[in-house]
Amino acid sequence: MILSVPRQELNGQFSMLPMDEVHFGSGSLDKLAPALEQYGIDRAVIITGNSLAKTNLIGRIEEAAGKRTVGIFSETSQHVPRETVIAATDFARAKNADAIISFGGGTPNDTAKAVTICIANNITETDGLDSARIRFEYPDKVEIPSLAKDPLPMFAVPTTLSAGEFTFFVGVTDRKRQVKDLYLDKRITAKSVFLDPTLTLETPERLWLGTGMRAVDHCIEAMCSSTHQPFTDALAYRALNMLVRYLRETKSDPTDITARGQCLVAAWMSVCGLASVTLGLSHGIGHQLGARCNVAHGETSSIMMRHVMTFNRNKTLSQQAWVAEAMGVNVTNISEEEAATAAANEVLKLVRDDLELPWRLRDVGVVEKDFDGIATDALEDLIVASNPRRVESKDQVIDLLKDAW
Repeated sequence: MILSVPRQELNGQFSMLPMDEVHFGSGSLDKLAPALEQYGIDRAVIITGNSLAKTNLIGRIEEAAGKRTVGIFSETSQHVPRETVIAATDFARAKNADAIISFGGGTPNDTAKAVTICIANNITETDGLDSARIRFEYPDKVEIPSLAKDPLPMFAVPTTLSAGEFTFFVGVTDRKRQVKDLYLDKRITAKSVFLDPTLTLETPERLWLGTGMRAVDHCIEAMCSSTHQPFTDALAYRALNMLVRYLRETKSDPTDITARGQCLVAAWMSVCGLASVTLGLSHGIGHQLGARCNVAHGETSSIMMRHVMTFNRNKTLSQQAWVAEAMGVNVTNISEEEAATAAANEVLKLVRDDLELPWRLRDVGVVEKDFDGIATDALEDLIVASNPRRVESKDQVIDLLKDAW
């Protein structure tokens, strides 16, 4: 089989996010001070994690900012609990911050975005976050609040591949309800992002590779989206091809700066179309596995992705055949159905054999008694409503969790 693009009438929309610049390559961090100066920033607060705050890398961020920072908040927590968001917001207010710099992975980045929402909406306590969260009732009732005013500008320096710095939404965990809520506004998008691979050398291998699989999940769900389009297909296809190659290379040689830089750019490409295409069950289930079971999102993607691909296969045959080709499967003499099946198998091989990441829910501490709650909460996640194959019941989600266990 030689893959071809189906002939179809094109009708859709591509949304541009209000991001000014992406700087990439070794030494790109040096562009931070000019970017801050461009916005007249002189009281930026850095939001990072405890581990990074103890390294000499934090000094590099302060130096690159050119004396335009006034403090460091380093008490971020995985899955961004409301309590941490309010603590970081209080810190930024106390410093009279005029901008936020996120430094690290998805946790500092999402915390930073949530802080800009809290400041814009004058939220001062955890319950106040209810006023800004998306409310969704399956299958199609949705309410998305607007920010009361423009948020503080944000600048992002990532050290992982989750690529949340390129999106305009954020997930925040309500520990009381054990649910991750979504918040959305284009204005919380970072103004400038700095993809400097030299800053990623101290990122733990499992975190680096796991977030790389999150980026792979972005690519696959974008390509299989019911709203996919040529522009987003091209980005996701190329990004997936790059990630499969260069994640393996960084696994083989973690000091390979060239491969790490390629991964950073591929992760950026993996989310470039996410303002214009809908995602699906892998992301929706992953949000709730994170909130309820504290599983890192890179690992929820590593585990759930291939099962969701199988669930969606009959609705996305041609797209999954593209996925197989992008991942290096020789599709020349096989059918579309065979190529789609090979795509899911290739994901398993990449996760389990090549990157040596967890590939079953039991491997990351998820227990079967949580399945009902995870499935219930997943159906209240806006992303699940856009899955290519309609989810008819909670039992279908539970069956997927059983398959993945």
